[in-house]
Amino acid sequence: MLARRIIIPLLLTFLSLCEMQAQTRSQAEQIKDFYACYMKAIETCNQKEENKLLQDFLTPEMQEKKGRLVQVTGSDPLLRAQDVSEYGRQSLACRHLDGSWYEVSYRWDESDTVGIKIPVRIKTDAKGKTRICYVTPYWGGSSYGDSLLDIAEQTVDDGKDAETFVATFFKTYAYNYVKMQPTLEQELGLLRQTYCTADMLGKYNALSQQYMDDASPVDPLIGCADFDAFWYSSLRVKPLGKNWFELSYNADANGWSIHVKVMVSEQNGKYRISDLE
Repeated sequence: MLARRIIIPLLLTFLSLCEMQAQTRSQAEQIKDFYACYMKAIETCNQKEENKLLQDFLTPEMQEKKGRLVQVTGSDPLLRAQDVSEYGRQSLACRHLDGSWYEVSYRWDESDTVGIKIPVRIKTDAKGKTRICYVTPYWGGSSYGDSLLDIAEQTVDDGKDAETFVATFFKTYAYNYVKMQPTLEQELGLLRQTYCTADMLGKYNALSQQYMDDASPVDPLIGCADFDAFWYSSLRVKPLGKNWFELSYNADANGWSIHVKVMVSEQNGKYRISDLE
């Protein structure tokens, strides 16, 4: 009887582990199959199939972020490359890392001894379908983990002093990019509407249109088309004098940093962004 009491829990644990391994194996296979089909579509210039695959296997938020990352890097963030090779598709592999994270890897050709390794995060949607919800960009290397994206929610303090206002405004603004909510554009628009003067909003809209006309959409307030989770910890605000402040952050590991200057004015005891350069 004692042996039976011991064996049954052990058997249940073993079966649970087997089920978990089968599930992660299945998800890894789904990710690999998606990548193989996606690379084939690019290889054969099948734009229609490529778009269909992205819509089916990426969350809507990741589809939007992919577009922004293409603008930032000039390459496909899913592949960390501008093109594909038949050898790369044939060498494709996917393995489970931890939790909801998997690693997609491939080699460009036979001489490639290092290969490209890309951590991806998945989620299960309301219909039970596996979808990619985040891809570590090239500046993140092989880093992964939920803690990268689990940033505490920020709020704007516009009543203490100008520097605190600028720092909390940009942390809140960047936070919305990192969280990748379906309402991203609405949230960013509401922050600008609330904490920028009318003249500043006019300048922001004019600059945004200019970037669009140049086919290089950039958010003038962050000086880039996107703000990634890997950049958040490097975000700094420095006073420049005469109500001007400089926002800066490191956008990759090779020293590429972005700088944006803003002016602040006080209106009815509240601070507002009134100019940008």
